[in-house]
Amino acid sequence: MCRALQARIPNPYLVTGFDDFIFMSAPRYYRGADTGRQDERDGFTALGVEMVTTSAPGAPVAVAASFGPVFRRLVDSMAPAVRALVDGGNAVIFDHVLHDQAMYDGYCRATAGLDVFTVGVTCPLDVLDARERARGDRVLGRARGLAGIVHTFCSYDITVDTGAASTEACVAAILAALAARVR
Repeated sequence: MCRALQARIPNPYLVTGFDDFIFMSAPRYYRGADTGRQDERDGFTALGVEMVTTSAPGAPVAVAASFGPVFRRLVDSMAPAVRALVDGGNAVIFDHVLHDQAMYDGYCRATAGLDVFTVGVTCPLDVLDARERARGDRVLGRARGLAGIVHTFCSYDITVDTGAASTEACVAAILAALAARVR
């Protein structure tokens, strides 16, 4: 959706997101977290990220990321890095996934004084599960594990539901809300 939004905005915007930062690190720190199942755990994943099952036995699988010090430094640096891009004169679409309060607090510090337009992206859990299975590049249950967390920290200028609307319709709604705000 970010790329589709970027393509529709007439002004030059950069797009960066959570995954762009994560994949800057050596794969040994997230090994298995970028597949359908994280089977490998060692000293490197303990420093990076390990996926931890949070669901009860018999319930649909839900997992959460446990960040070690290497990844905590990385996720804590995301929003300040985006701020540096903005301070350099760049408009940025930042696809951020708020995993915890510390990430949200860091985002707030980094964006202090900026005019930020926030978009919440939601989707029904069954659709998230199906998309996750189809992608094959995430630990199954990750979206379900984050669904109850990511939207608890802040309110949004607009929320779009990608399960109910197409990418194009979501982008059109975002652009309309942004235009209404600018007036």
